[in-house]
Amino acid sequence: MRCLSIRIPCFRGLLLGLMAAVFWVSAGWAQQVGKQTSDPEPFEMIRSLQSLQEQIAQGNSHAMQAQRALLTKMDASFVVLPADAWQEPRNARAAVIHLLSGGHPDVMRYLLSLDPAPAVDRKLMEASLAYVEGREEDMIVLLAEIDPLELPASLGGHVALVKAAPYIRTDPEKAMELLQVASLLMPGTLVEEAALRREVFVAGMTGNVDRFRVLSIRYLRRFRTSVYAGDFRRRFALSLDTLGFVKSEDKFALLDDVLHEFDADSRRGLYLRLARSALLAGHLNVARKATGEALTLTVDGTKENEILKIYLAATRLDPEFITANRDLLWSIDKSILTAQDLAMLDGVYTVLNSVRHFPEPPPNVIGEFNVATNMDAPEDQSWVSADMELANVLLRRTGKSLAQLGEQDER
Repeated sequence: MRCLSIRIPCFRGLLLGLMAAVFWVSAGWAQQVGKQTSDPEPFEMIRSLQSLQEQIAQGNSHAMQAQRALLTKMDASFVVLPADAWQEPRNARAAVIHLLSGGHPDVMRYLLSLDPAPAVDRKLMEASLAYVEGREEDMIVLLAEIDPLELPASLGGHVALVKAAPYIRTDPEKAMELLQVASLLMPGTLVEEAALRREVFVAGMTGNVDRFRVLSIRYLRRFRTSVYAGDFRRRFALSLDTLGFVKSEDKFALLDDVLHEFDADSRRGLYLRLARSALLAGHLNVARKATGEALTLTVDGTKENEILKIYLAATRLDPEFITANRDLLWSIDKSILTAQDLAMLDGVYTVLNSVRHFPEPPPNVIGEFNVATNMDAPEDQSWVSADMELANVLLRRTGKSLAQLGEQDER
């Protein structure tokens, strides 16, 4: 009994000691976990940021709001971290990515002042700051010896993207190479989405039709729902004019597979733009095809449908279409047209009326009506509007039709 009475207190003491040890270990572990949960490392926050950016590239507008909130949190978090946290290379690289993704430049200015400096090439830090501050020449010099392919992919893609920016105007081929590297290093991300958008612009600027078509299809199949797809559509439309797709029917046909990658609303707007451009340039066959494609995508009674009726009539100036054109133009609801549209409608009416009969000579004029002198065009052409150019094209086409009728009468 004595032994037992002695052992029981000993056992209780041992048990209490073990319980205390477990408590303190558990408390320490919980504290550590809590710290990690509330204060993730910079490179971990970058992973979250890149995940949001992938969602943005797929069209998630809510991810845009979440990205802004996360960047603001990172701005505040990075400047209060101890200096030794930036001795971790992943964290140091995260700081560069943070800035190139929309982070506040004050964070990078703070990091550049630290001693010891963060564990990443100082030129990358200074170049990223130069980029967001618009110091293009400084950025070019700082990145001159840095190869994006030698960097970790998550950083190299960003560097390739910003390194390409100044070369888009000065050396498009070099810019294209760097943009391809950016896409290669970070596929499926917002970096690839931005790189492809810029590649399409460069291809259009340099007149490379084949590359323009291939890249446009690739973008639309991968990122058609991107939050930034509107910018792509705007650049695409501008390139249509630059590349001259309305100059011939063969060149216009090259657009068919590309345009069918767009949604119906975008496709209608693009065909409408092409139809007008072709009319103003005097390429009536192309204008007729573009107008026909656009009409299949419009609803009767809409403004676009009424405008396309004007375009269609303008492309059918042959005498056999006089009655059809008259009925088509009479069906137009003028109340929904702008002043510019109405001016074009009046121009088409004028041309079609001149096709129906030869105009009467002015009062007090004796002799042949076609006896006249040609006046040289004025040197200053700034007063010529787009509608006047269209009217001039239509008048030339009318003259050609009248000449052909005259030859038939003579035969």
